Amino acid sequence: MLMKYTKYFSGVLRNQGVPNLNVEQYARLMNIVSLEGRLQELLDIKDSIQNSEEYYKYDVRINRITNKIKELTLDVLPQELMQNMIFNSK
Repeated sequence: MLMKYTKYFSGVLRNQGVPNLNVEQYARLMNIVSLEGRLQELLDIKDSIQNSEEYYKYDVRINRITNKIKELTLDVLPQELMQNMIFNSK
């Protein structure tokens, strides 16, 4: 799952330009990108930890962010999500 939405959105912006999204859908896109960045950061920190007690305390935060990403993305493929966001912006 690592940054799959962020990578897809970045490719869309690079290849097709800025999609025509309303404020609500644009905010949703930015929230997804932000949460994926935070999730990646927590996973990187967790991987560098040696102390097992410290290691597992990150699981709660990682799980919370993962659930929020699933809620925002409806747990669909990035292409489907982008189409849904564009459709909901009309």
